[in-house]
Amino acid sequence: MNLTDYGFIPTMMPEGRSGTPARITAVYKEMYELICEYGHAYGRLKTSIYYRGGQEEFPTTGDFVLINYNPSGDSVINKTLKRKSFFSRRDPTPGRGEQSIAANFDYVFIMQSLNKDFNTKRLERYITLAMQSGAIPVILLTKADLLDDYTTHVRAVEKIAGGVGVYAVSAKTGYGISDLGDYLKPRKTIVLLGSSGVGKSSLVNLLAGDDIMAVKGIREDDSKGRHTTTHRQLIMLSSGIMIIDTPGMRELGMWDVSSGLGEAFGDVESYLGRCKFNDCRHQSEPGCAIKAAIASGELPHKRWESYLKLKHEARYSDNKAGFLQDKQQRDKDISKFQRQNKSVDYRHLACAESFACKVCGTPIVPEGAGSQHRNHCPKCLSSIHVDEEPGDRASLCKGIMDPIGVWVRKNGEWAIIHRCRSCGVLSSNRIAADDNPTLLMSIAVKPLAAPPFPLGQLEHRLD
Repeated sequence: MNLTDYGFIPTMMPEGRSGTPARITAVYKEMYELICEYGHAYGRLKTSIYYRGGQEEFPTTGDFVLINYNPSGDSVINKTLKRKSFFSRRDPTPGRGEQSIAANFDYVFIMQSLNKDFNTKRLERYITLAMQSGAIPVILLTKADLLDDYTTHVRAVEKIAGGVGVYAVSAKTGYGISDLGDYLKPRKTIVLLGSSGVGKSSLVNLLAGDDIMAVKGIREDDSKGRHTTTHRQLIMLSSGIMIIDTPGMRELGMWDVSSGLGEAFGDVESYLGRCKFNDCRHQSEPGCAIKAAIASGELPHKRWESYLKLKHEARYSDNKAGFLQDKQQRDKDISKFQRQNKSVDYRHLACAESFACKVCGTPIVPEGAGSQHRNHCPKCLSSIHVDEEPGDRASLCKGIMDPIGVWVRKNGEWAIIHRCRSCGVLSSNRIAADDNPTLLMSIAVKPLAAPPFPLGQLEHRLD
């Protein structure tokens, strides 16, 4: 067995060290599956080095290690060789810290399907972690055969991809696979990342030309997949390409993404340091470059909020003590706010708050809206940008939202189109029973009062 076919380079061997180089192809709790010059083998970590001494990084799938080869039993792993790339996440089990995913790969195929599970925010997480890994990320939008036109999805991904290649593919029909030729080369290792059901196993089978991986369908009600891969494993294809398949990961906790965040959100960080004040918090300070970019439309507000959220998560790994202290204080503040305001989850329960309109000053009470949710002033129809999704109160903007239009829903009910003064985001809110009818009508007929063409031209066309 020639280990160079598995990507081993002789210069990886440290000076003055003896042992047999091997590559880890799978991890089963405390047992490691290996490939070395003698063929396939199994190994265990040397306790005095990995557990007691803490001298070495615990190996993961794709790692090159040095072993004392044992032809009649388990070999002993005594050193983890230097990595060229590494991918990890925060372990979903509380208290366990970092979870190693894969090592020594050349490309990260970030996979997301073009069905109901399509989620750009999840992609932002994958891109950030892939950038941190040291390998080249590539985005594959799978199951292209399900849509007649997926250009909108591709454009949405390209906006957040930061120059990363985006490809629409179908493992079922083979569409788009030929475009991946630059990555599918012998002695190259590709790690597949994505949620359950995105088609990782189907892609492996297509590239292998055989059904070497079990494939399960997706749930029809929500398009979410069932786990098929139960552990991380490195697969050598007959073409010489190596694939590291991973179990589906719907949630990705940030872990040490100091450089990856900057690369994945280079468009956001380009505005940092350009504010009038060095200690600008990018909230209400004058001369804020971030707020100006959001107001002008140069920087999408959702992009900024995604950056803040991931940066907040990443701080846990950088300064756990400070993070936990801030989190404890924040939890206290939230509890205090909830006690004072009897706050509830407005996504599922009725909004019973009374408030004063920030535009016209009218006192607003929950009664009279004709529904369980009061989300705008019935007098001036203005609102406040407090939601990312209806009722979640997750927006950091808090800008005033002006009523700019009216549209009619399928059931004939009117809805107001609001636009945020601060970030420009648009939202739709159903009208309330006590809304100002005169103002509603004036907004509805405003386009007719100022048509984009002479009325005489319309008369001519009717004739």
